[in-house]
Amino acid sequence: MNPILTQPLAAIREAFRTGETSPVDVLDATLEHIAATDPVINALAYVDEQGARAAAQAATDRLISGRSRGDLDGIPVTIKDSVHAIGMPWRHGVAANANLPMSTVDAPPAARLKEAGAVILGKTTMPDMGMMAAGVSSLYGITRNPWNLSRNTGGSSAGAGASLASGIGFGSVGSDIAGSVRLPAGHCGLVALKPTQGRIPHTAPSTMRSAGPMARSVDDLIDLYRVISRPDPRDTWSLPPEDTADIHAALTPAGLRIGVMLDMGYGTTISDEVLRVVHSAATELMAAGALVTTMPPIFREDPYPALDRLFQVRARAEWESIPEDRRSQVLPAVADWASEAANCSAAQFSRDTEAVMRSQEIVRARTSEFDFVISPVIPTVGFAADEVGLDPVQPLGHCSFTAWFNQTAQPASALCFGFSEHMPVGIQVVGPRFADQAVLRLTKWLEGAREIEMNWPTAVAADKIGALG
Repeated sequence: MNPILTQPLAAIREAFRTGETSPVDVLDATLEHIAATDPVINALAYVDEQGARAAAQAATDRLISGRSRGDLDGIPVTIKDSVHAIGMPWRHGVAANANLPMSTVDAPPAARLKEAGAVILGKTTMPDMGMMAAGVSSLYGITRNPWNLSRNTGGSSAGAGASLASGIGFGSVGSDIAGSVRLPAGHCGLVALKPTQGRIPHTAPSTMRSAGPMARSVDDLIDLYRVISRPDPRDTWSLPPEDTADIHAALTPAGLRIGVMLDMGYGTTISDEVLRVVHSAATELMAAGALVTTMPPIFREDPYPALDRLFQVRARAEWESIPEDRRSQVLPAVADWASEAANCSAAQFSRDTEAVMRSQEIVRARTSEFDFVISPVIPTVGFAADEVGLDPVQPLGHCSFTAWFNQTAQPASALCFGFSEHMPVGIQVVGPRFADQAVLRLTKWLEGAREIEMNWPTAVAADKIGALG
């Protein structure tokens, strides 16, 4: 692997400035790495080599003539299958969508990346409809974690997680409805942000789903965030521009009130290894002068059934939009789970919506007692590559620490803070609404405080996959 692909974005930009390398050179190295690596991890849904070469050449020409468009000009990145981009396929992970026509519009994240001169390599894989927190798809098959090919990437931004961890591209845009950028970040050792709803415009507008950046370091993530967070009127919830002058400055935790959330009151119990990693982060914050408090269980009663039914209705509606003769091509784990929504009445849907809103207010109120909250991303250290989650009956059931912040609209990041069995273990950092920059800055401080080295698995051997099928 070309060592340039492991460098931080700041080093790539400096190499562009000095002429040591060019966007065309970096793209060539990236495409060579894709050819060697992606057949093993299966992270890319579509590679737009022609479009990427045109974008890299244009960026090279701009750099030569002193017309750089900024921090992402000439930088190879990817976008999730669910993000529309002109001339690329949109399939939403579903085999039944394999022959849909190419997109004719750029969704806001794709539009912002192109305006910034980024080189979009193509699309990353995802599970059917984005309704599983796992890297299994009826169309793409199994996406494998480069840290260990027998382990899951998480989802639904599965390919984004696997590709970045293996050294493909310098950033990726995923989307997050219950943890779908944070979960793959947790499984794959990355940094990710689920923003305040509206801070990163996306279509169709949603109060639940957000586009979110993913990268190998906080600084690289911030560079991506600054571009894709620019407003877009097509998103009803799009927020005004913000001043990002100090966004790269780590936020010192002295005096901050930090809640440590270890028990949602329901769901999978945190494993000892995950607990150890979260405690290590809490210890670092406390040593730096933060006021750290372990939070009591968030819920007294299990709130998840109502949220699960809302997810089922969402999936069932998409399933019904597929032509009847192709519905059998939807992954059974998703189709069977969503089938329970077939008889859901409007009254039941309304009751579930109200129940979720009550639960969301509980989460918001409990977390508002602190400046920031830290928690696990997932309660265990992953699961097998071919599994759909910790519970096949509830494919989003293990998202208890992430899903509620989609409902409260609070910004939440993920950061690798330790390892267990040679696999990454992530923590989540949550802040109040609109405090996206503060969350990123505290995440950067934590990144600097962690006592681990990120020796990325940038070379994966094809022969390792033989025994896995």
